[in-house]
Amino acid sequence: MPSPLTVIFTFIVGLYYLGGFLLSLWWIYLPLILFFLVKGLWLKNIRQKFIKNIDWVLLEIKPPAEIKKTPRAMEQFFAGLHGCQRTPNWKERNLEGQVQEWFSLELVSQNGEIHFFVRTLAIYRNLIEAQIYGQYPEAEINQVNDYVQSVPADIPNQDYDLWGTELILNKEDAYPIRTYETFERGLLMEEQRIDPISSLLEVMSKINDGEQIWIQTLIRPVDDNWQKDGEKLRDKLIGRAIKKAPGDVKKEVIAWKDTTKQQINLLLAGPVDKEKKEEREINPLDWMTKTEKDVITALEENISKIGFEVIIRFIYLAQTAVFAKPNVSAVIGCFKQFNTQHLNGFRPNSKLSTKIDYQVQLKKPREVYRKRKILAAYQKRDFVQHSKVIKYLKLFFFERLPILKWFFIRSQPFVFNIEELATIYHYPGLMVKAPLTPKVESKKGEPPTGLPIG
Repeated sequence: MPSPLTVIFTFIVGLYYLGGFLLSLWWIYLPLILFFLVKGLWLKNIRQKFIKNIDWVLLEIKPPAEIKKTPRAMEQFFAGLHGCQRTPNWKERNLEGQVQEWFSLELVSQNGEIHFFVRTLAIYRNLIEAQIYGQYPEAEINQVNDYVQSVPADIPNQDYDLWGTELILNKEDAYPIRTYETFERGLLMEEQRIDPISSLLEVMSKINDGEQIWIQTLIRPVDDNWQKDGEKLRDKLIGRAIKKAPGDVKKEVIAWKDTTKQQINLLLAGPVDKEKKEEREINPLDWMTKTEKDVITALEENISKIGFEVIIRFIYLAQTAVFAKPNVSAVIGCFKQFNTQHLNGFRPNSKLSTKIDYQVQLKKPREVYRKRKILAAYQKRDFVQHSKVIKYLKLFFFERLPILKWFFIRSQPFVFNIEELATIYHYPGLMVKAPLTPKVESKKGEPPTGLPIG
């Protein structure tokens, strides 16, 4: 038997020759690496040019003072926006840099005063206004200056500090969050209705002068591929249930019990209908727990509606003298109300949060870098490209090299259907009493003349 030293020596020699062999094949894999590198840089360049030439407008929406509609009205709004979904062809993608257009839904509190914004391409402004007026005829919509330019670009500095993150899901996209319909289930009177956005608006209205809370929800319509992923997940869960079905012996015992019951019923109630008899055949899904059945039902309902790819960014910034970290926990807690243990929920993306845990991780310079990075991403409203293949890499230098950041970006967009979107972004109903929420006090007779309908 060879000694341990001999084994180690043989292993090292083997690695040496294997490395030499792989290096000798550089002429095969090096061109491939260079090809994908050049292709990535080319796509990044032409996409940036395409996006740079887009004409954006920022609209402020003042909802009516009395909204008796549920968030279902916003669900219809998002259904109308989904008409913008398109798939650029090969030439448009690779030569012109065209990408699927997106929208930014923003909820902002400045010194406790709350504002609703929608940032859209100028060519879609009429569509946005028509969809909002269609659901809320008494709302007011005005184009405004961009509020993100009202703060210094070099935050954090001596005068300002900030905390920011992106929210991601705990599970796969097909698992739904707790939606507005769940909040309303079982209610008998209108007065009992719960608006899921009320606690968030209350927190945002309580901040002091010098503080701001920005919440940005980027959405872009997607095709039906995400629903196919959901169907695969459903089939996987059903497959687990089938494996839990009893074995042959237990089936025989159950069949004997069923036969005995049938004979007793035959004596007492007469012959059993053939169709009813077939319905009594053993179904493996009968051995699923109630929770497992509820999960599959919720999953199927979730993927039955059209979807949007989503990025949610949250920033709390304030003057250094009044910066209060508990406001961060309060906002995160408001998003936790949409979480359920057996379905889905929100959590901060630790890879994009501004917190670094230990000094040995170069805490101070990395925190400054992350804060400025997430502020810049919010201000640009970029819907970043992302890699689903290499999202688990955690090497430090990826944050420092722009080229590598393009290939190993850490944002994790997810897909929401229109019901989930309407849950987290809608205009407050009558039960919301946040004092500094702007609302239109006077009623309108009708939308502006000549407004396109579509």
